[in-house]
Amino acid sequence: MAFVVRAADRLPAGSADGVTREWVLGPGRVPDGRVTVEVIRLEPGSTLDLVTAPSELAWLQVLSGAVLADGEPTGNDWICMAAGGRGFVVTAPIDAEVVVARVPRAAEYDPAIAAGAAVRVDWGTEPVLESEHDTRRRIYLASPGLWGTEAVKGEMIIYPPGATGAAHHHEGAEHFQFVMSGSGTAVLEGGEVELEAGDLLYNLEKEVHWFANRTDEDMVFVEFFVPGHNRTVWVPGANACGWNPTGIDIHGRAASRQLAYHVHGEGDV
Repeated sequence: MAFVVRAADRLPAGSADGVTREWVLGPGRVPDGRVTVEVIRLEPGSTLDLVTAPSELAWLQVLSGAVLADGEPTGNDWICMAAGGRGFVVTAPIDAEVVVARVPRAAEYDPAIAAGAAVRVDWGTEPVLESEHDTRRRIYLASPGLWGTEAVKGEMIIYPPGATGAAHHHEGAEHFQFVMSGSGTAVLEGGEVELEAGDLLYNLEKEVHWFANRTDEDMVFVEFFVPGHNRTVWVPGANACGWNPTGIDIHGRAASRQLAYHVHGEGDV
């Protein structure tokens, strides 16, 4: 059954040399241990050595502040992925908060992971997609086109005030939503759950769910599937969620690449 981890419910994961870690999804929290999630706070001048095991994939996304990954600026518009023994040395020139997720057995989903990979994606230049049925927007964060693997797939979803999605479930993967900003409602098989910034909702396979924003500000969450390849099944009568490309990025500039119209879970992205 789906569950929520509130920001207040995170567990200490250790601290040293200006780096404070909290478990959102600690080892064993997910039934088969397929993913862990930490929120890590870095004081100015502190360093985080993000390394991966040979079969593992990990990624880091900045929540606030700014960091350098191997000396290169990595602000709020960046996400860093490493796998198969590769990694990043992350330093914080100012106070920063990041989320780090790990998939310990990623090589089971994609054996090529074991060869090693390290990717930095500027999602701030990615094309914004608009839902064909409502006012929601989407930006891809992790996909075969961006990370070169289907071990994980991820996107940022923006729900403006009044936006709702269609009820559906996924087959072949489990996934979580981490709320970046705003608040909204998750409608699950067990009822409605209110979500706020910093909350994480974890969905097991085949659990029907959808979201609604009944507030007066945007709700923004990132959503990651493990593994990335999966099938979306809509409830009878629901509109399949199709996405139209706008050709521009979140800052209103020409996007760095072009995507064709596609239904969620389909298309070459």
